[in-house]
Amino acid sequence: MKLVHKFAEMTPDKRPQDPHLDGAGLRFETTEHGGEYPDTMPQAIKLIDAEGRSSIYVPITQNGKVVDSQGYSFDPEDVI
Repeated sequence: MKLVHKFAEMTPDKRPQDPHLDGAGLRFETTEHGGEYPDTMPQAIKLIDAEGRSSIYVPITQNGKVVDSQGYSFDPEDVI
């Protein structure tokens, strides 16, 4: 059995935007530090756009260890 968490699509009006594609108005903040890395390594980065919308990016982990993504695969059995 496989447990899959499904999320609703995040529409453009709910996520940070860069309408001019030049980064103007975007801010980045590091939030969490530490973990298995030195305290100078952020464990999460928050992106905030000019309108105040934000998104937090965290590293992918497996069994509590940070890993590099090797891509995604599609499993037809996951389709509902």
